Amino acid sequence: MDQSPTMVMGEEQVQITIDEVQQAVSIFNEAMVNPTVEHMDDLCADELTYGHSSGLIQNKAEFIDDIVNGPFDFLSLEAADQSIHISGNTAIVRHIFLAKGTNAGEAADVRIGNVQVYQKDKQGKLKLLARQAYKLPN
Repeated sequence: MDQSPTMVMGEEQVQITIDEVQQAVSIFNEAMVNPTVEHMDDLCADELTYGHSSGLIQNKAEFIDDIVNGPFDFLSLEAADQSIHISGNTAIVRHIFLAKGTNAGEAADVRIGNVQVYQKDKQGKLKLLARQAYKLPN
């Protein structure tokens, strides 16, 4: 992939690589297993919109509070059947979100579809801008 700067809407930006996106997804998933406010704040764009398969939509502050202090505790995460589409400084990631954890102390397995949008910020760091989970057919 071409790594040379491109002009988009009058601003210079560097293209994103597939490897960068795969690494960002992996780091984000690891952070969800061991979340801290500081780490999640660093990984998420200020404009984050985070959609759950239940229909609940959270902003950045709500998502971080929920992942750090909420009733669901992720023990492991996997992004299966992942595909990545890159456009300029933005990447769209689709995968099957497979997780094991506990919800209010009870064992819980999660298998949902997931779309994530990562965007490279002015410092050159990929941040999660949007996420939408959806229920999969049985």
